[in-house]
This record gives sequence, C-alpha cells and structure tokens, in this order.
Amino acid sequence: MSVNAPELIRNREREFFDREVQQLSDDELRIAADQVERYRQAKPHPLNTAKDALFATLLPLSGKRVIDYGCGTGDLACELALCGADVTAFDLSPESVAKAKRRAELHSVAGRMTFDVAAAGATNYPDGTFDVATGAAVLHHLHTELPRIAAELHRILRPDGVACFIEPVANSVLLRGLRKIVPVPTHATPDERQLRYADFEPLRKYFPRLEFHHFYGIERCKRVLGGWFDRPVRRIDHYAQRFLPWLRRFYGITLVVARR
Repeated sequence: MSVNAPELIRNREREFFDREVQQLSDDELRIAADQVERYRQAKPHPLNTAKDALFATLLPLSGKRVIDYGCGTGDLACELALCGADVTAFDLSPESVAKAKRRAELHSVAGRMTFDVAAAGATNYPDGTFDVATGAAVLHHLHTELPRIAAELHRILRPDGVACFIEPVANSVLLRGLRKIVPVPTHATPDERQLRYADFEPLRKYFPRLEFHHFYGIERCKRVLGGWFDRPVRRIDHYAQRFLPWLRRFYGITLVVARR
C-alpha cells in the first residue's frame, strides 16, 4: 500500500522526536520556579520574549480549557497548567508525550492535564471544547497541512476562543538566502521550514482578526556574539519595529494571535 506525502512527513517527524527526547532526564524536564512566576505575572513590556507575550495575551488562565497543540515534551503545557489552566495536550511522538506526562508529575499538575498521542488535524476532540488553542514552534512542522489545521482549530475552539502560536518565520528573501550560507548551527527536522506571512492565510478564513507580534530581530546576533546583550537589544527590537514597521519582515519569531 502506498503512503501519501503527509503521512511520510509525519512518520519522519515522529521518528525524529522519538529519538531526540529519549535521553531527557528529570532534571532537564524541571521548569525553574522563577520562570513559572514570570509567566504568572506576564504583562505587555518592551523586554518581553515571545513566550512572555503569549502569556500576557492569555492571562488570566484560571478555569480556562486550553489545548497545547503539538506539546512536545510539555514545557508550555505545564506552564499553562501552573498558571491555572485546565490543559489538554497532544503530540505525534509517543516518546515526547511520555516525557510531557513525566514533566507534569514532577510539577504536581498531572491532575489538571490530559495527554494524548494524536496527529494535528485529526485529533477528534469534540466541537467547541476549548477556550484557547496554543503552541510553540509546531505549525512550521505542519506547513504542508495548514488549511486542515486552521479548520480543526476553528472546530475545536468555542465561538469566543483564541488561537495563539509562537513560530519561527522567514519573511525576508535576503535572510532566507543568508541562512543557507552562514555557518550558524540549526536544530531542524528534515521537513520543517520557517513560515512566511502567506502561510498564515488559511487561518484568516476562520479567524479574520489576525495579529502578528514580532521578536528576534537584532537579537538574533546573539547566536554569533553570545547572549550578554539580550535585554538592551530586545528593547531596541521592540521600538525599532514599532516605529519602522517595514523592519518586521527581518524578525525571526512571530507570535500570531487569531480571533474571530
């Protein structure tokens, strides 16, 4: 029996992450207490990372039903639960889900979390189940299936639900070319690719109110120079793209917020 292209990609992704996560220790799965408190207190700020901005957008989370869409080893899922959400999380990789469950146990939030092994776009969760759908660095693994993903997000969210995703992006032709020739190490599966504005258009069919929040412009230089200048450069990034909107295409991370 022949295997179609999306299934081949899913198989490769599953095998990649099953291998990648097997050796993670309990110490590596623990989330620092000050990091959790940072997300509990998140609010709009020039020094925000993309994840800070995600939590600033979603808080308060107490009592909300949230789906972590492609949870990996469960760091975001557990942080959401530690901020008060009731979390359902799924991933294609059984080994990743096993680590996510272990992470939840280590942080004493397993009782408020449900984990499943499932494929994005075919989760079979009931219609209108969730207040929030969110994920970090997952949609760029699904770039060949985004119309189906958008339809599923629309289906499983309540009418006033919101979808928030942090994704690596490459909206500049120049930077896409440089990425191929500059010897900076990347951590990537064979089939993933950075997203572009056009890739988010399927969301607009169901969520006409799309917001893009941009991060990691000049700050990307830390990959070469080190992270000693994170905070001042993050502030420059914040104001530079605010006053010079054309710079946004050069930023490497986007938080997309989708509302109906």
